[in-house]
Amino acid sequence: MPNLNFYIIYTPDTFSLLSAAIKSLLMYSPYRFTLVANGLDDSELTDLIGFANQNSRLDFLDLPGNVIVPHGTALMHLLQLHDEDYFCFADSDIFATTDFSEELNQLVSEYDVFSSCRPLEWTTKPSKNGYRGHNWISPSGLKLAMTYFSVYKTGLLRMVLDKYKISLERYMRQEQVPINIQQLISKIDQHNWKFNTAKLANLLQAIEGMRLFNQDINGLIHLGGISRYSVHHMEGTRKPINKDNKVAVDRLSSRNYFYNLIDMLSQNPDLNQFPDLDIIDKMFKQSITETSHRLQKCYQDMQLVRLEEL
Repeated sequence: MPNLNFYIIYTPDTFSLLSAAIKSLLMYSPYRFTLVANGLDDSELTDLIGFANQNSRLDFLDLPGNVIVPHGTALMHLLQLHDEDYFCFADSDIFATTDFSEELNQLVSEYDVFSSCRPLEWTTKPSKNGYRGHNWISPSGLKLAMTYFSVYKTGLLRMVLDKYKISLERYMRQEQVPINIQQLISKIDQHNWKFNTAKLANLLQAIEGMRLFNQDINGLIHLGGISRYSVHHMEGTRKPINKDNKVAVDRLSSRNYFYNLIDMLSQNPDLNQFPDLDIIDKMFKQSITETSHRLQKCYQDMQLVRLEEL
């Protein structure tokens, strides 16, 4: 069995709300998890460290500086410190509802990069090729990965980053991409020169012949965007959305719904009534309803065991 250690990054005002997700991952897997503070204040950092100290499979790390750094920047810092065979990371709003280790172990053994856990909002929509966060196929059909839940072979990842002198950061303008890589990509793949976190590295891994694969895992739920919603909710900085954009309206409504639901479940796992659900897309609404019941069962199971026992 691969000895996996997942980095889970927390931005301000998210740890208390999402700490149950870590407990669920401990309950339904044998893996280790390093809780990473990204710009947390002293109070929240103390809570994170206190939580990590309650279980032998948990560790913690505080990123340098007192500001929030981009996801790719955080990942590069973690990779520089990393000395294990697999480099793994997962979003903080991913919950486990059943044991997922057997399926994951098999997939990890077969591929050089494995990714999973599309956010719930994308599971009811057909996949499109591209370089956005939820894309795992390039415009010409090369396989990529997502950064929601990822397992990389560390040595192969470092080899590509070193060879091409790139990082896991976003590359959102053509001039950010080295000329030699621009020339290489232009011969192989269509492009718009906007690569989300790790997507440029993924494309080069595919060009190098590495095996990348993405698949949803039945025992995992990715709510999607809860940490970002939490920060905007706490700070009152959320930008207004176009109410005629039904997809954007549903996305915001789902995040508001799950933010409230997990807060309610943390206080009472046996609640009889879920928050109001105002979703336009019928398939998405059904998926949210089914996920809500899975989450409630997860919270009910978690209340029966202490963190230190997992």
